[in-house]
Parts: sequence; structure tokens; C-alpha cells
Amino acid sequence: MKTLKALFLISLVSIALVACESQTKADTWTAEQKTEWTESCLQFMESKEVEADQAKNFCDCMLEKTSAKYTSEEAAKITEEEERKLWESCDFRW
Repeated sequence: MKTLKALFLISLVSIALVACESQTKADTWTAEQKTEWTESCLQFMESKEVEADQAKNFCDCMLEKTSAKYTSEEAAKITEEEERKLWESCDFRW
């Protein structure tokens, strides 16, 4: 009986660890944070006179890359160099 309880406990701990590991930083962003981030990106792109569909594609890519790598709090503090690397990964040329 002790072996069965131990096996059950080990299984629960294993499942919990896998569940924790599968959560990405993108999962920490709320819908509101994503919307705010995207709107800010689109406004910035508009100020640079980028066409609307190009801006949307770029901002979608940037949100995907940024949210995968950073929480929204971390994203607010990234350096210009880190941001430029993300821009390049989205294949945007200034």
C-alpha cells in the first residue's frame, strides 16, 4: 500500500513539474497587455509612415517574439539593442 501511495505521489509531482515547465512567458501576458502593446506598436509604425498591412504584420511578429522571450513587465524594460534584435528577427528594415 505504501508503494502505491508513493507511486501516486511521484506521479502527481511529475505532472505538476511538466505543467509548470510548459508555461511560457507568452502565457503570462493578458489579452489587455497584448492589445495595449500592439496598439502602441501600430502607433509607432504609423508615425514612421509604414503601410498599415506591413505595420500589422510587423507588430504581430514583434508581439510573438517579445512575448515568447519576455513577460510584459520585462518587455517594458528591454534595451534598444535587445529590441533591435527582435526587429531583425521579424525581418524589418529601417
